[in-house]
Amino acid sequence: MRFAILGGLLVALVAPWFITSDSVLAIAIYGFMSAALAVSFNLIFGFTGQLSMFHAASFGVSAYVVTILVTSYGWNFWLAIPCALLLVVVLALFVGTICFRFKLKEFYFAVVTMAFSEVLRLITLNWNSVTNGSLGITVVDKPSLWTPWGSLTFSSGISWYYVTLVLLVVVYIVCQRVLASWIGQCLAAIRLNDLLGETLGIDVFKYKLISFAIGSALAGLVGAFYGFYAGFVEPHYLSIPLGLDIVAMVLLGGVNSLIGPVIGALMLTALPHVIELSAEFRIALYGAILIFVILVMPKGIMGLITSRKNAA
Repeated sequence: MRFAILGGLLVALVAPWFITSDSVLAIAIYGFMSAALAVSFNLIFGFTGQLSMFHAASFGVSAYVVTILVTSYGWNFWLAIPCALLLVVVLALFVGTICFRFKLKEFYFAVVTMAFSEVLRLITLNWNSVTNGSLGITVVDKPSLWTPWGSLTFSSGISWYYVTLVLLVVVYIVCQRVLASWIGQCLAAIRLNDLLGETLGIDVFKYKLISFAIGSALAGLVGAFYGFYAGFVEPHYLSIPLGLDIVAMVLLGGVNSLIGPVIGALMLTALPHVIELSAEFRIALYGAILIFVILVMPKGIMGLITSRKNAA
């Protein structure tokens, strides 16, 4: 599997030089950001067993904070990101503390995190003086990075392609390192059985909160870049449908691996463009895919590949 991942990364590195269509490049860019979102979500969902509907809120809050600091207050883009992530982590710790102190699980955890997410969306929708309400905020500036050869501005499709590819790799490596550490071992025990984890001396509340905060912070990191590539931010970034899209990506790819969400995200990002579906039909397609996956491939694409490999 490691060689397959390295091979895929190598293909991704050289692909822009063979892509002549700007629309295909844009699909790849959105695909990388969606994949980073899905991987960070799977740290909470697949490896901790918590169906969080707060992920889109973490993504959207960060997008808004960075955009407002840069466009309204003249902050440097790279300095605005830590401030946005700090706010996202504080919100995640607040929401997580409430949920985990009351030992909410499964449906109840999903509903409560969805409620908090909706509260934040309504704030962005109605705080017109700051967020411009339903119209959102247009982003004109593009981030730039100083290099020994001069300032590099992320304005072209190819530059954003590599920025978002690096973003995906960073999120993937962070999640991989977390899961390979003692934190990951504790999360594995918690996912199997909370009570078993407690009997083994694991602080279940603490490690669930750590997982929730790290996953939310990584979603916020993606959100910080998303608005500047898209050229605008709007309340939809914090919406429940976006959260469900992330769930669909993870379920399609497989919850028991990190590469599974990447595959699911790339497929679901590209599919509506390949068959030219409207937003309404896209939601219907996602629903049909979810039903199919749950009934036929409950472990997702990676689970199916692994089971067939083991059978062989």
